[in-house]
This record gives sequence, structure tokens and C-alpha cells, in this order.
Amino acid sequence: MEKSKKNTQSAKYQVPDELKERASNFIKDFMKAKNVNASKLAQMLKELDSNRSDSRTNILNKLARASFQLTEVMQILDLFDCELKIVPKPR
Repeated sequence: MEKSKKNTQSAKYQVPDELKERASNFIKDFMKAKNVNASKLAQMLKELDSNRSDSRTNILNKLARASFQLTEVMQILDLFDCELKIVPKPR
């Protein structure tokens, strides 16, 4: 019966490496422009919400894996009075 369960489950979506790199570079470039490193960002996020468990290592791992959640990105942008907008690509 276990075998049939595996066959009915859909394959997990794999994000292309190019997209992961773009996402990671987006955050890295933003941090660089704001002159903030992973340690400072972790500290700022903890000050925003004391229940957060972010650390320098946690931030660096998320950058390496491009695994920030959209809500985390929005919180980071909020810290710097920025917002995320979706705009059409130039043609």
C-alpha cells in the first residue's frame, strides 16, 4: 500500500538554479546598497520581532539557498522603508 501512495504523489517543484541565483543576488544587492551585513540584518529582524530566531548563520544560509519567504523579504524591505512592487519587464 505504501508503494501506491508514492506513485500518486506529485513531484516536488524544483526551482531552477538561475532563478535561485537571481533571488539571492536581489537580497545581497539590496543589503549591499543599504550597507548592512548578515549580522546586522539578523539583529534588526530580532528587534522588529523578539520571537524571531534569525542569526547571522541563518541569514547566510537563506542567502546561499535563496530560501527567504516572501513575507521575510517584505519585512526586510519594510525595515528600510521600501516596498516590493510587481512591474512588467521592459520589452
